[in-house]
Amino acid sequence: METRSEMKRFRILGVWLLFLCLMDVSALANLSELYIFGQVTGSSTGTCPDAFTMEVQEMGTQALFTFTNNCDNDGVLGRIFIMENTLMDFVEILPPEDDLWSLKEENAMLPGGHPLGFTPQNSYGIYANPARPKNGLGSGESLSVLFNLNVDFVDLIGAIDGGDLGLGIHAQSLPGGTSASFSTIPEPATLALIGIGTLLLRRKKRDTAQ
Repeated sequence: METRSEMKRFRILGVWLLFLCLMDVSALANLSELYIFGQVTGSSTGTCPDAFTMEVQEMGTQALFTFTNNCDNDGVLGRIFIMENTLMDFVEILPPEDDLWSLKEENAMLPGGHPLGFTPQNSYGIYANPARPKNGLGSGESLSVLFNLNVDFVDLIGAIDGGDLGLGIHAQSLPGGTSASFSTIPEPATLALIGIGTLLLRRKKRDTAQ
């Protein structure tokens, strides 16, 4: 018959085993970051405030960018622009059976994006097919783009936050028939929630790499 001290030791051992399992799951969990697109051009400002979002999710050695249109009016997200960089390489547009979007590698320019660093020589685009103004992501729709990472995911997020990796979108069919360009801005609503956790995870990843 087990003594009380032996039962206590088994309980303590069980708690430690559970803790270690949870730590392993946490270490394997993929990181993600959510951004909103802030309007940078267009004759009518505030047409779809905070409506266009981008989630960047770590997928092992890849990163999945998911663009979503949460605009509650007729706005359509028709073009996505990404600065040329050595941080990641384009893989595919998801879902693969969707042929309504295509990659444009030459002369892709975010309208009004030159002050942000976008030029036809250093950016490429993902365009809705056929041409605008009505085709693209309507309200409630999303599109994902997969990239191979050449750097750590944390460094990728740092490049986006610091403006070294610029991402922009162009939306049309906004109220009054207008169009506008938008660029990424860290979402205030999520920064307070994920800031401490992200710093801890980044530190853990760096310690693990050393």
